[in-house]
Amino acid sequence: MPELPEVRVVCKSLNEKVQNLVFKKVEIFNPKLFKEYDPSYFQEFLIGEKILKISNLGKNIIYFLTNNKIMLSHLRMEGKYSFYEQKPKETLKHIQAIFYFENGSELHYRESRPFGTFHIRYLNNYLKIDPLAKVAQSPGEIDFETFYNRLSKKALAIKPTLLDQSIVSGIGNIYADEILFASKIHPATPSNLLSKDKVKEILKNAIEILDKSTELGGSSINSYESLNKKEGQYQNFLKVHTKKGEFCIKCSSKIEKIKFKGRGTYFCPTCQKQKDFI
Repeated sequence: MPELPEVRVVCKSLNEKVQNLVFKKVEIFNPKLFKEYDPSYFQEFLIGEKILKISNLGKNIIYFLTNNKIMLSHLRMEGKYSFYEQKPKETLKHIQAIFYFENGSELHYRESRPFGTFHIRYLNNYLKIDPLAKVAQSPGEIDFETFYNRLSKKALAIKPTLLDQSIVSGIGNIYADEILFASKIHPATPSNLLSKDKVKEILKNAIEILDKSTELGGSSINSYESLNKKEGQYQNFLKVHTKKGEFCIKCSSKIEKIKFKGRGTYFCPTCQKQKDFI
């Protein structure tokens, strides 16, 4: 699933291509992705509106349109966008929707396992109702005291706590493993047993890792790619995630993988001993 860096990269690419373009037509091939309203209403809502800018809240892509309109897009497991200056001779597989613009260009949304979502909202309510109502700020936006207080109330292990988008947004399985390794914290450590210094370390490492990954275009693991099939490079700098059986870069112990709360979790058993964390 694309996480904060990957979504940031997609937003940047979309801004470069579709900012200030006006919707002319929308073709929806999979209505299940377009939530709450039928396709005809989605089309009516978008046609004639200009894209003012594209931003994100955590893993959610936010299209800000004229007339105080909003379109939300979540890529889920493997949603992807492709942009064309003019109608392509051939279309890629698994196209779920095509957005046509008045200048003749097209934005295609594709997904081989269609779990992505689209919602339409207005500027005055899009943060007050689902899917964004409970989404927290990202590590670079949240203040330390808020983050610490949320963790101090959670007896749940730190790994699934970091994945909880109502605690802090944008962290998924890849970066949770990397952040905890950088912070020398075992993924099963109860969140409420972490000291303030350790929580500061988590937040600092989260910001640094997510920012570095964003600079490098994200992590292209499994199927992730940005606009027009562009791959990221941060997967080449991962320290533990996907590294089962490889030697830890810090201590030369072998990286282990466990199934934890339903998620494949990678860590170094030497650098990330539970007794060192509290």
